[in-house]
Amino acid sequence: MTHEADGPWYYQQIDLGYNYRMTELQAALGLTQLERLDDYVARRNALAARYDAALAEVPVTTPWQHPDSVSGRHLYVIRLKRDRITPTHRQAFERLREQGIGVNLHYIPVHTQPYYRELGFKPGDFPAAEAYYADAISLPMYPTMTHAQQDEVVRALANALEVA
Repeated sequence: MTHEADGPWYYQQIDLGYNYRMTELQAALGLTQLERLDDYVARRNALAARYDAALAEVPVTTPWQHPDSVSGRHLYVIRLKRDRITPTHRQAFERLREQGIGVNLHYIPVHTQPYYRELGFKPGDFPAAEAYYADAISLPMYPTMTHAQQDEVVRALANALEVA
C-alpha cells in the first residue's frame, strides 16, 4: 500500500491489469448459467424492490432505476445520508461487518488509485465520484437470498446507523 487504507474495503491499483480470456471449461459453465439468467435477474429485481420498501425510513438513498429500463441488479448500493446519522461511513461499514453482514464498497474512484496518481490525477478532479465513494455501501444481494436474510441486513443497517 502506498498509504493507509481508507477502510476494510480498500484496495489499490498499482499497475494496469490484463484482460485474460476464459477457458473452454469456464465458457461451458457460463453457458449453463445463462439458462437461468432471466430467473436470476427477476429474483434480484424482486429483492431490490423489497430493499427499497424496507429501507424507506432508514437514512439512506437507495438505487434509482428508470421505470422504462431493465437492470441485472448485480449490486445494491445504498448511499448514507451522512447529515442524518451519527457514525462515520467507515464506522457504519465496520459495524455491519461486526454484525456478520457481508457488505462491501463498489467502487473506489479510479483517479485516486496510485497508477492514475502517477499520471497526474489528484483528489478533487472528479468530485461526484469522490462524494459517491464517501457515502456508498454495497449491501448483500444474490439470487438465493432469503427474505429472512434480507430482513437481517435491514435490521443490522438500522442498528449500525443508530436508527431508533
